[in-house]
Amino acid sequence: MLNFPMPYEQELIYSTVARAGVRLAFESPKQLLDAVFQNRKVIATVDLLCHLNSIVNQYTEGQLSLENIIYKHTLFPIYAPFVPEARRQQCFKWMANISQGSVHLSLGINASRVPIIHRLRYCPQCLKEQALQKGEFYWVRLWQIQGACCPQHGKLVESTLDLRSLHRHDFMVPSDIFCIEWNQIPATSDELFISSKLIELLSIPPFVSPSYEQWTMFYNELAKRNNCTRGQNQIAFDQILEKISLRWSQKFLSQYHLDDLASESSWLHNIFRKHRKSFSYLEHILVIEAFLNADWSFAEIFNQVKSFKKVITQQNNRIKYQDTNFEITRAENRKKWLDLVQDHGVKPARHLQAALYAWLYRNDKTWLLQTNQNFHQKFIPQGTKIDWQKRDLFYVRQLIQLNNALIWDLEGSRRSAKWWLKQTLMSNTLEKNLHKLPLIQLFLERYSEDISCYQIRRLTKVFIDIKINKQPIPQWRILRKAGLSEERMTSETKKFLEYIVHEFSNIMQN
Repeated sequence: MLNFPMPYEQELIYSTVARAGVRLAFESPKQLLDAVFQNRKVIATVDLLCHLNSIVNQYTEGQLSLENIIYKHTLFPIYAPFVPEARRQQCFKWMANISQGSVHLSLGINASRVPIIHRLRYCPQCLKEQALQKGEFYWVRLWQIQGACCPQHGKLVESTLDLRSLHRHDFMVPSDIFCIEWNQIPATSDELFISSKLIELLSIPPFVSPSYEQWTMFYNELAKRNNCTRGQNQIAFDQILEKISLRWSQKFLSQYHLDDLASESSWLHNIFRKHRKSFSYLEHILVIEAFLNADWSFAEIFNQVKSFKKVITQQNNRIKYQDTNFEITRAENRKKWLDLVQDHGVKPARHLQAALYAWLYRNDKTWLLQTNQNFHQKFIPQGTKIDWQKRDLFYVRQLIQLNNALIWDLEGSRRSAKWWLKQTLMSNTLEKNLHKLPLIQLFLERYSEDISCYQIRRLTKVFIDIKINKQPIPQWRILRKAGLSEERMTSETKKFLEYIVHEFSNIMQN
């Protein structure tokens, strides 16, 4: 593709593709997708665009690398350091080619407590400077990060463009049409601080991500250095909560849905426990800032985290088993557990003595699991059984009644087997147990529409309208009214269309 623009500093690659469409005066978004990606199914994702190998190929060799695009022109750097290395590399591969939503899922964006931005944001003053210096507008990546503001001019302003638009293939540049509001409010000191840390994250070059275990050790050490522990390893959460409350106001935390701190399952409790999942950039910033009195940078933090070495758990376990006191405790706990499961069974025993079960699971797991197998229920207790024959008759009658009601209705979506089942109140149950429902199976085999039948039904409706109105309509308009095209029609549909068009022409001539 000739004259594909180079991205500006800190510009989103989404914005670069949008500018390419403007420069080449493409009227349709599909034209831009054909020219850049050779793929009409590419989604215009603002923050973490995929299919980036196609964009690399738009430049001469060595002009712009895949790593350069991902780390300098997407929001990947604010998530990458906080996920394990294997996941970081996998997301890198997905962004290079096809993701199908896996990148957002793997980086924890979909399940994050921090609310997503619903509309593309901009800084009015920066847009004016872009127009003067570059002669065009573009989206800066800092603008689209939750918690950020413009360090020079203040709070960011929402445009009228949705971040996840219904027009999923449109790459849009900023303009006066979408960026209506030009008044700006000054940013608070906390917003400026968060923005400065986000700029740091965006500027850090690629590196191997720390493991969950290293993050766990870092936060344990952070708690110890700030006297937020009891004994050797127990975390004093009340003192941690006090530190967070002194640094960050309740109002500031609530706007990012991070204000539920007292709960045992809160994100603040979990970040000081064993890490089993990733935490967002904002959660890391809030905690580190509250605990470090001096100025700090993410580069120093990452070096500290990576300096922690993996603990060799096998040696620790060997020492533990040689300890006489441990042997006595283990024998006592085994006896207690045996008495419990003999009287109550495995599951009730777990509820009655959760702490005992947890201790055995952590320190004597093999014995615990083998012992529990002897007390598992061998048979499922007798209860109310499902009469599948009765259920089969009940729902097939419903489906037959619905089919009779729709038999002359040419409107609606394709009546596939899935569609018919969805019309019942137990679609998932019926679908999973079709082998027990022979009548419903027969109904679905007879009345489920394939692609050809669905297309013919749509064409039939159009031809009936033509007959009623007695107006000759060219074939291309018939296809448009039916929502079909030559490429999508099956061979059976084409034969039907040719036959009906021929018959209609004979009628019109007579």
